[in-house]
Order: sequence, then structure tokens, then C-alpha cells
Amino acid sequence: MKKSKRKLSLIIFSALSALFVSELVHSNLFLKTTEYNLKSDRIENNIKIVLISDLHNKEYGTDNSELVNKIKEQQPDFIAVAGDMVTRNYINDDIMKSLLTKISKIAPVYCCLGNHERDIADKIDFKSDITACGATLLDNESTIFTTKGGDKILIGGMSDFPFYEYDAPDYDTPEAHFWEKFKTDSENCYSVLLHHQPEYIKDIVGTSKIDLVLCGHTHGGLVQIPFVGGVIVPNQGLFPQYDKGEFLFDNTTMIISAGLGVSNPVPRFNNQPEICVINITKGNS
Repeated sequence: MKKSKRKLSLIIFSALSALFVSELVHSNLFLKTTEYNLKSDRIENNIKIVLISDLHNKEYGTDNSELVNKIKEQQPDFIAVAGDMVTRNYINDDIMKSLLTKISKIAPVYCCLGNHERDIADKIDFKSDITACGATLLDNESTIFTTKGGDKILIGGMSDFPFYEYDAPDYDTPEAHFWEKFKTDSENCYSVLLHHQPEYIKDIVGTSKIDLVLCGHTHGGLVQIPFVGGVIVPNQGLFPQYDKGEFLFDNTTMIISAGLGVSNPVPRFNNQPEICVINITKGNS
């Protein structure tokens, strides 16, 4: 009887171990595509955006061929890159440059900086490197993108939170000046803001006319617990409110990508790396 119980316990332990290892591999090596469907009465034609973030020098297939192919399959109008394509403790952006060069041939690419890029911006000229790849870095800047259907889309990239306490009371920073101008410009056409860190958005977006905010940074909470969500996120701590997915603030939708890589030894679990596909159609949201 005791031998049977030990044998059963061993079988259960082996099965659980195999499931654990299988999910660990699945969550760290296999890409998935997550789709979001939005509506807006500020556009006349359908728009498709691919969002990627937090590559952290990871590669999917030789020279990121798998990632490039997944993006190409979507046939996006433009590609948004929400920061942290590099890792601060490895002063090299070759993998980022190779990927941006390839996906810039698929559709226009717009990038914002993440905290890892900001931390090594004195060692790598990201503006020059990204531009040389055929992509556009929006570092507290905005531009107008015209779709094939003729819609004008305001796309901006804000590099950091615009209203830190230590900048008070005048907040004379590039982020603050950009933010105020972008809010005003957003009143005139459909607007998309790239901003790496999502935890700030709820405090500043208010009743602005900004339509869509695209973020990364969270890595999806690294470990996802069913019915609970992500376990830990930088700047938010344990069981964060904003881990990944779609969030609504008045007139603004925020989408957070779970990202593509990790920047620390803790692996993903029950949380696949992803590319986000945002489909925007005409209609009332």
C-alpha cells in the first residue's frame, strides 16, 4: 500500500514538473499575437497598428526572423515601438537596429524611449541609430501620419513623466512642454501617444482628447496568476493594477503590451511574449 502511494506521488510530481517546465518554455520562447478592436468617430477608414515593446535584445529565430514574419503577416498601417528594446547593462543596440531595419520595410515605424534607453543615452546615440534604420524616434516630439485612406493621425512619443515633484512649480522640462502641446494638438485629429511607462497615464490624461496610449514596461507582471493577474511590475510593485491589456480613462484607451523579453533573471510564467495588433474602425466607441 505504501509503495503504491509513493508511486502515485512520484507520478503526480513528475506530471506537475513536466507541466511546469512546459509552461516555462512556452512563456519564454513562443510568441503570441493579441488583438484589440477599437472604434472611433474621428476616423473614416480602418487603421491597423502593430505594437511591440521590451525586446531587451532578445531574438526570436535567426536575426529575429520569426518576429519579423509575425509583424509582416499583419500588414499594419504603422508599427509602434514602446521602448526598452535594449538592456542598460549591455551597451549595444545591434539587435534593435537589425530589427528596426527589417520592420521599417514593412510599414512606417515610430519609437519612443524606455527607461533602459534613457539610462544609457549618454553612451548610445539612439536618435541617430534609429533614424539610420529607417524608423522615427519621437523623443518628446510628434508627427502627422497619413493613412492610405487619407486619415490624419497625430503620433507622439513622450519619454518620461512630465510632472515630477522635483520639477515643481514651473515644470520647465521637455516632457511637460511636449505634453501640453500634444494635448492641444489632439483636439484636431485622432491621436496616438507612445509612452513606455503606463502607471503615470491615469494621473495626467484626464479629460484630454487623446484617443490611444500605447505602453510597455510591465512585462505583463512577469508571472500571471489566473483570475488575479500579474505578480510584480516596476514602479507599481506587487499585484499591479496595470500589468497588460486594455484600460479606459474617460476619452482615452490605454493598451499595455506584455513585451517580448525580460531584463532580469526572473523568467515569465503563464505570460507569453506578444505582439499587439490594434484594429481601429469607424464608429462610436
